Amino acid sequence: MKFSLLLSFSLLALWGTNQKHRIIEYDGQPVETTYDVPVQFYGTYAGNKTGYLELHEDGTGIYNYDVFGFAPSGCKKDAIKIEWGFLLDDNDSIVSFSREYGRSFPILMKSVSNTSFQGCRKEVLLDFIMEYKNGSLGVSSSDDWVKE
Repeated sequence: MKFSLLLSFSLLALWGTNQKHRIIEYDGQPVETTYDVPVQFYGTYAGNKTGYLELHEDGTGIYNYDVFGFAPSGCKKDAIKIEWGFLLDDNDSIVSFSREYGRSFPILMKSVSNTSFQGCRKEVLLDFIMEYKNGSLGVSSSDDWVKE
């Protein structure tokens, strides 16, 4: 009885501290990520065409290409439903890099729909959310996607 009670409390404590963390496999390696990020990162990133990226607070979203490219005939040309997470370092801090334009935050996006990245060739995409010195946000994989 004491052991099962202790185990229950331990699992509850772990669940409470990691509820917005998830492991996403990338290039055959498990990568710890989080969608517990500052509220400024949630929302829609869009540009002049029809493509966009939506990051929802619950760690889901949509990645919609503006140019689909060359895909096998079995690849449905559709928006990609995703689970996403910003990479974490060994101290459970969000990874970022200083750049000339500001900061860069690596993000993994995993397809959870029938359509996936690069013409259905990749289930997981590594991209970067860019924070410019003027405070605006953009997406590295698309020249003109900025946070609305």
